Amino acid sequence: NITVYLDGAGTASITTMDVDGGSSDNCGLDSLTLSQNFFTCADVGANMVTLTVSDVNGNSSNCMATVTVMDSVPPTAVCQNVTVYLNASGQATVHASDLENGSTDNCGIFANAIFTGVTYVDSLIFTCSDIGANAVTYAVGDASANISYCVATVTVEDTVPPVAVCNNITVYLDPTGNASITSG
Repeated sequence: NITVYLDGAGTASITTMDVDGGSSDNCGLDSLTLSQNFFTCADVGANMVTLTVSDVNGNSSNCMATVTVMDSVPPTAVCQNVTVYLNASGQATVHASDLENGSTDNCGIFANAIFTGVTYVDSLIFTCSDIGANAVTYAVGDASANISYCVATVTVEDTVPPVAVCNNITVYLDPTGNASITSG
């Protein structure tokens, strides 16, 4: 039984020598063959492989070996900077997918999220207190729980003008003929 690791292309191969535990024959071996010697992302986990051993006189026997295929190659996280604008309520939402910019993995991206330093979330809400540049950690993971991170800048802007509300007032002049008003 052996464990093999997928490469950056999501493949791995083995030879008969990798699973042969010392096969022999009284008159000499002719060949050793495997039922499977090439593995991909679809084979992650335990795989039963048959080793067939043949001697020079045409006799053969088989044994089974477990080939455990592992994916330890982390994804390549690629994120992009974004600018968001606060709405009339003073909020803007950024989703993990907004930060995605071509991340890759040998076996495919399984999930993406924003990492808050404690938990993984699908989105973040920004408010007036976040106006300006904010560093956000973007995470991508594959089905084998390999995770990579990149940092994007989320720039929060407020382009909503204030609402001006006026009141009509009556002003009385003082005995010197003057009056003053304030704005608030």
